[in-house]
Amino acid sequence: MHWSLAIAKDIVERRKEKKHVVATGITPSGDIHVGNLREIVIGDAVHSALVDMGVEAKLLYVADTFDPLRRRYSFLPEEYETHVGKPLSEIPDPEGCHSSYADHFLLPFLDSLADLGIKIEIFKADEMYKSGMYVDVIREAISSTKELTQIIEDVSGRKLPAQWAPFNPLCDACGRITSAIVKGYDLDKQEMYYECECGNRGIASFKGGGKLAWRVDWAARWKILCVTIEPFGKDHAAPGGSYDTGKRISSEIYNYEAPYPIPFEHILLKTKEEEGTKAKITAMSSSRGTNIPVHEMLEAVPPEILKHVILRVRPDKHIEFDPSLPLLHLIDEYEREVGGIGRGVAGKIPFRHFITLVQIARGDFSELIEVIKRSGYGVREEDEEEINEIRKKARHVENWLLKYAPPSVKFELQSAVPTEEIKSLSDAQKRALKQLAEEIKEGISFNGADWHNKIYEVASATNVEAKEIFKAIYIALLKKPSGPRAGWLLASLDTEFLKERFGAAARI
Repeated sequence: MHWSLAIAKDIVERRKEKKHVVATGITPSGDIHVGNLREIVIGDAVHSALVDMGVEAKLLYVADTFDPLRRRYSFLPEEYETHVGKPLSEIPDPEGCHSSYADHFLLPFLDSLADLGIKIEIFKADEMYKSGMYVDVIREAISSTKELTQIIEDVSGRKLPAQWAPFNPLCDACGRITSAIVKGYDLDKQEMYYECECGNRGIASFKGGGKLAWRVDWAARWKILCVTIEPFGKDHAAPGGSYDTGKRISSEIYNYEAPYPIPFEHILLKTKEEEGTKAKITAMSSSRGTNIPVHEMLEAVPPEILKHVILRVRPDKHIEFDPSLPLLHLIDEYEREVGGIGRGVAGKIPFRHFITLVQIARGDFSELIEVIKRSGYGVREEDEEEINEIRKKARHVENWLLKYAPPSVKFELQSAVPTEEIKSLSDAQKRALKQLAEEIKEGISFNGADWHNKIYEVASATNVEAKEIFKAIYIALLKKPSGPRAGWLLASLDTEFLKERFGAAARI
């Protein structure tokens, strides 16, 4: 039984709601990365399991666009120091391509969710506040300031400042949402009176004039959106953490049962090994830049693979994400256990073999089609959908090779005989290459298995170890002693080219 189904069954047993709402949420303070994606994929998997069980359910995503910019991150220009403390929705896009800072990082992620096939209802926090969705819960929070203070202090074990209020006004002078102190309020007028560090005194409306403090906001959101299930990082689930606080606030202030919690471990990024150092494993962080944005990862691997990386591991187990060779092994696993990637002929070609074909074609799509044909796969060139599927898979492979592939996987088919390297071969290896050249007759067509068997036949006939022949083949073709599976490599190449190359190498 998949973990998502086990969780869904437990939810149905424990909670008696006829309709469930699964909520997820992320602050778009920087690139929304693969680590952030785990929350969404978990929510989507549990939502799907509930629906498959015949339970009415919907999946929400709340973008915390009204959160403040906490500091000027390393990827921001110096002038963004003046925006620290302002809501992300009210800050300009650092690259000028979207209407706000929040949208700059949010919208590419939402596009990625569409690519991943995750259908989700989107809420932006700034719009929720400005539309008045929070007015009633703000009124309840302000009326219960004393009780909220006691709950937070009891659960967290920390003392709140004497002037603490559950509402953070948005200063209409400096634009910050972190620097004003509440001085009074009028519940009937739905207004808060404040003094800001900048010297401004103003009036903040309950309708978009500020936001609730984080722990109060989370509990209030549960009530507003009728949330019954929520996945979140294990740090929020720690004793005395935000979930424990929210649970009491939800029950005692808002008279609402806190959602079923699904705490999850983080996805850790394994960075590339540098010369003289070992690879490092680090937590993904948008602010520190130790991450891979979801939209960038989807340029290098198909969506189903990125989901597989997360779905194969239970939420309570951490994931070490290495986009290099280990990711290729996971793609192999997916193809064995689930199926091919892509439709038509693209889905029939293993991703690992596609890596070989793309490198042989060297960026020439017409040549790629010919290479695929030589590999034994029939291509219907008149079928636009099939051709587009091949293009899409080729783009994934090209980007993976460019950004993440280790040197051991990369190769370059040599346009000329690598003379100096061939000189290092023994006479026996050259005799084997000559024998292989002689085996290529006019009209011959070997598939990968045929070539593999032929290499062993030549090894027996020439009394040369097969591994030495493999090495000679790679050097003659790639100028390096190793490469992709030799049989499939040879099947992908033009036989006349092979005959000429092996013959030339044998004469050196």
